[in-house]
Amino acid sequence: MSYVRGEYVRSQQDWAVEQERLRHDQALHYIGENALFCLLWTARDHDAGLVDLCQSCASDRISQAYGQASRNKCPSCFGTRFEGGYRALIVRPAVFTDADDSQSFTARGAVAPQEVHLETTSDFRAHSGDYCMRATGERLQLRAPQRTTLRSGFGTPYQRESATAYNLARAAVEDPESAAYLIPPDTDGLIEILSRTGSTPPSFTDVEVLRAPLIPLYERD
Repeated sequence: MSYVRGEYVRSQQDWAVEQERLRHDQALHYIGENALFCLLWTARDHDAGLVDLCQSCASDRISQAYGQASRNKCPSCFGTRFEGGYRALIVRPAVFTDADDSQSFTARGAVAPQEVHLETTSDFRAHSGDYCMRATGERLQLRAPQRTTLRSGFGTPYQRESATAYNLARAAVEDPESAAYLIPPDTDGLIEILSRTGSTPPSFTDVEVLRAPLIPLYERD
């Protein structure tokens, strides 16, 4: 005698993800601030055919041999080695922790690093090395962003379907002499953009730049 054992498999609850994202975004708009995120091109973008190498600094023999830009402060690619430097400039609400000045000794001498943690929306993929710009004029480099996904049923929690936040990504304030300050807008323009008032939230479509999907298909996990 044989029989088939019945099993119940819980289905994906899309409404739960939507509700959690809504609450999260409301909190960001309520207690956060607008920040400009600069998402840089990566080698995977180049391999996927989304971007070409920079014609100014990535076409010589040195760059091709070592696989990196021949100069760090290239005004065309900002040291990324890829044409245009960034795949997107977007404004998103974000919450930042406070930063205290400190001093540490490195191979380059005494430095005063400032690190904060930030949290923002889940509708884009950030990488270590991307930049976040604040209304204070500071530009911060992200360190290994991490996602928070909501498991509401059986299946793999991909970012596009289930992510609710980037949770506590570390970011360090960049030196004013770094390539980060070559990326438009300039400091005065940045402060003016992020200090906009009026509609809630204000529109930033005139300053945002999208050159590729915010979550590439090859990075949907």
